[in-house]
Amino acid sequence: MKTKLVLFSICIALLSMGATAKIKDGKAMTGNSLTEFGKYTIAISQAPMVYEDQVLETFELTYENTNAPVRIGVLCEDEKKCKTYIVRTAEFEIEYACQNNVFGVKKMEPRFQQLPKEEMELKLDKVAYYAQRVICQNKKSQDDLLGLIACYFPDLVKEEYQASF
Repeated sequence: MKTKLVLFSICIALLSMGATAKIKDGKAMTGNSLTEFGKYTIAISQAPMVYEDQVLETFELTYENTNAPVRIGVLCEDEKKCKTYIVRTAEFEIEYACQNNVFGVKKMEPRFQQLPKEEMELKLDKVAYYAQRVICQNKKSQDDLLGLIACYFPDLVKEEYQASF
């Protein structure tokens, strides 16, 4: 547990020093996840997510040591509240959100769910999930939050299921 905490701290420190590029004007953001997934790249997706006839701002997250891309849809239902980040692959889905400037993971709300809940429960690493309930408690930019998702997301998937990514 201490090792994971140290790795998360290092990831946050590296993230705070800045990723190599911000996602703007079609440029990608890159960094190191400090996980077995390796380095990541986040770019604007060419295939946006749609929720209730609303086209969401969508990003594609790829890791150097995985085959399948991760899609991140950003939903902002209320300007006063923080955004909801729907993180989805063909095999796994989870939600990151912030409320009152507290950012962390939460299980996928039924309204966003596309994969069976039982299947997600089997693949979810519960220790990592509870460790990520609160990732940060201060306001961050969207690029910073996407970088945090890129660093933390791989730990949510149990090791025996990571090979399918």
